[in-house]
Amino acid sequence: MNNERKILIFTSVAHFFTHFYEMIFPALAIPLMISLKLDLAEVLKLSFLMYLLYGLTALPWGMIADRFNNRSVLIIFFLGTSLGAVLTALSHTSTAMMLSLAVIGFFASSYHPAGMGLISFGMRNRGMALGINGVGGNLGMISAPFAAGLLNWLIGWEATYLIIGALGIVWGILLFMVTVDETPVHADADTPSPDARTGNNNMKYFFVLCVIMTIAGLVYRGNSVVLPAYLELKASFLWEILRGIDLPNMTGAKTATATLLASIIYTIGIVGQIIGGKVADRYDLRWMYITFHACSLPFIILMGLVSQELLILSAGMYIFFSLGMQPIENSLVAKYTPSRWRSTGYGIKFILVFGVGSLAVYLVGWIKEAWSLDAVYLFAGGMVALLIASIAVLIWVSRGTSCRNRG
Repeated sequence: MNNERKILIFTSVAHFFTHFYEMIFPALAIPLMISLKLDLAEVLKLSFLMYLLYGLTALPWGMIADRFNNRSVLIIFFLGTSLGAVLTALSHTSTAMMLSLAVIGFFASSYHPAGMGLISFGMRNRGMALGINGVGGNLGMISAPFAAGLLNWLIGWEATYLIIGALGIVWGILLFMVTVDETPVHADADTPSPDARTGNNNMKYFFVLCVIMTIAGLVYRGNSVVLPAYLELKASFLWEILRGIDLPNMTGAKTATATLLASIIYTIGIVGQIIGGKVADRYDLRWMYITFHACSLPFIILMGLVSQELLILSAGMYIFFSLGMQPIENSLVAKYTPSRWRSTGYGIKFILVFGVGSLAVYLVGWIKEAWSLDAVYLFAGGMVALLIASIAVLIWVSRGTSCRNRG
């Protein structure tokens, strides 16, 4: 097996796992609300530490990956998240669940700086590779809501965590048994430039990009924690069709139909990731970045205004563009960071996207209590408009420079 194929297989599988872990909990929000006798806002808060650590510890993991190597960090990712999954399966109180989820968040945060760093180093067609890798993450998003809903209905939520934990151990052992060459194949920010100011300007551009990614992280987390429960409450048409059938555990069956719809919506993101990866290798990254975000804006606003089938259509189009921009965004991080601290650069990105983004758990609760769950998406639309304006600033300050994956 050649080196690029090994990199793409193991990083894509790890990407699947990290987003699978990320999406299990929101899919089980309604069943846990009933089981723990808490309201939805209180249940969602149990995931705060997981999402906080998922972001905050990305930076130290990135520094560790740059100090040692990305492969070793990915092995730790597989084994550490498996430990957290087993602990979660054994948790039956709100405190124990909160702490065991935190273990998952801590180790899951190691994937993005190490996995993205490894791809940015070893893949010649970086944009397309990031798109394919994004598909792996999307498959985790797609399968997690439905798997969690189905297993909760059939045998309980504990089985989901035990199964994914066992699979993670297997992949950790497999990666331990192979070697990976991490020699960079791209120069990016290390490339000498006739303009001596280019290196310093790259740091300025990266700072602006960090502001953009922070806003995007709040929107991303807000949608991910709300969507399954929102669909259960606002898109009940599939449940209405099935409710005439004599199904066991009717409450669990209702959750399963909502999580199936969430999975279908995230499936659309696969197409977005592939298209985003292709355009990232062909066009100026900055202009594609603003285009994808601008296209997502009307659909996230519509999510707060419509219901039933129109909600599914709007959510699908929003996910297409919001996930499709990720290969473009990750390529921008690679363009604006030198190879010697590439994984640290990705660590900074994900501490902002997922660490600061975890505050959306509380922001969602506040908006829901003050207005309604629908209003969450109207607020998110305002934030998307703000990040589009921020990307315009990036385009302006970096005018006169080239920003392509090739060349």
